[in-house]
Amino acid sequence: MRDYLKSRDFHRHMRSLLAPRFREFGWESENSGRCSFARDGRVCWLQVSQYSNSIMGAKFTINMTEGSGPAGDTRILGRLDEADRRIGKALEESIIARLPRPDPDPEIEVVGDNGQMILVKLGDLARANPRQWEAPSDVWLPYFSKSDLDDWAAFLLPRIERLTAPSSSEKIDPQLWAQRFRRLTRVFRPK
Repeated sequence: MRDYLKSRDFHRHMRSLLAPRFREFGWESENSGRCSFARDGRVCWLQVSQYSNSIMGAKFTINMTEGSGPAGDTRILGRLDEADRRIGKALEESIIARLPRPDPDPEIEVVGDNGQMILVKLGDLARANPRQWEAPSDVWLPYFSKSDLDDWAAFLLPRIERLTAPSSSEKIDPQLWAQRFRRLTRVFRPK
């Protein structure tokens, strides 16, 4: 029987898998209790869904806080290209197929296609939100155990640099550039 991974263990395990790659690209691991990384006023962090339990497992997504203002938070898995989405969908189906299933197959309540709660059999979980992998949908990655997270990390690691690249709004955000300029000028001020 595979052991269901609780949120605290999720963050610890994913940090151990992702931190070396993030460091390669100049990100620093934050000590916030969650799997998060910071660089140049931007924070990339993993979010676990509140809809999780030891029967169906959990899902996570990756958020980026960048720039200033209300549009500063972005779900970066929306940046996956078509090839990434095909690979991700196949991996999701594989992970869901490995879920331990009680007999009889229970009905569970999940968030459906349009954000409403629906009942589905655990065996039909992959079909509960069939449009998740179509752009520009909000992508959540299911997991139950550490081996599922290992698989998702293998999927994410080669894509980290592209997924965390600054958005166009950050590139032109004048407040962010002003903050960076002020930090730079502090270095050259006499003490």
